[in-house]
Amino acid sequence: MNQWVRSLYEKKTGSKGRPDTAPAPPAKRPQVIEFRNPDYPWPDRPEIPELVVYEDIEPEYDDDDESAPEWLRFGFRRDDRYQAPSKEDVDAQNSRMLRPQCLFRWAAQWIAIATRELPQVHKVGAFGAAARPLEMEVPRFRQFRRHQIEILHECADLDLAVWMADLSRLKELKRAMGRGLSMVQDTPYGGVAHHQVDVHILDAGSGAYRGRLCIFGQCPKPGKLDCLVPGCGAAPFLAQFPKYRFGAGRFEDDPRVVLFDRADGFVARPPRMDAAPARIVRRARKDEDKWDDRDAPF
Repeated sequence: MNQWVRSLYEKKTGSKGRPDTAPAPPAKRPQVIEFRNPDYPWPDRPEIPELVVYEDIEPEYDDDDESAPEWLRFGFRRDDRYQAPSKEDVDAQNSRMLRPQCLFRWAAQWIAIATRELPQVHKVGAFGAAARPLEMEVPRFRQFRRHQIEILHECADLDLAVWMADLSRLKELKRAMGRGLSMVQDTPYGGVAHHQVDVHILDAGSGAYRGRLCIFGQCPKPGKLDCLVPGCGAAPFLAQFPKYRFGAGRFEDDPRVVLFDRADGFVARPPRMDAAPARIVRRARKDEDKWDDRDAPF
């Protein structure tokens, strides 16, 4: 019986012996894509539309004016959160998403330029939302989430990776970061605060994650519970966070923008910060005659 089964298998597969049960080799991790362009190191160059901010002029009505809308005559409030966003609203919100990303990119380039003066810094790179094209998604903002309208992903901070050979001079790195951020404090897109930049410190030799650059001005900071985390401050201004694990896999898979590499002599050039400020347009509010029951106070 076993011989008959074996012969059927050999006839079907054209091979002899036991079927190959060896596990398939593990899939290779995709190679990290690095972008290196001294003039514009980022992988995309999105066109940022003009931001037009409309200021509605509230019409004035007398108490007995029958031309006033019902929501005002009956004493209800008007809440625009329940109104479906218009195309103008979507375009304006997309512009508000692109402007911070552009600002963070400017800041990253200036920080890289400032840190190249430190011999202990071997490499600086950007990753995360600031380093890749923004994708469309239903946001957390109620006005858009309520109607399932997609806008560009929100870029809320700047993630930098800094490869260092000496962790005892992190205070110099903090000063260099401050010099870089000072270049983007008065732009049409606003400024970048130091707590909006997460600087991940990696070992220049092994690439191992060591911690994050502390945002406090002294180490340890008196009265701060953050400084009581085990391992925090083992090297001055090297912060640790409870239950935090550096996403090494995600970091290796993400596109990475290289802003400074001492080994190759590469450094990004100063960014062109040519941007137009928001334009404010005052217009009369378009009042509808009907009010929404959800605006009623009962």
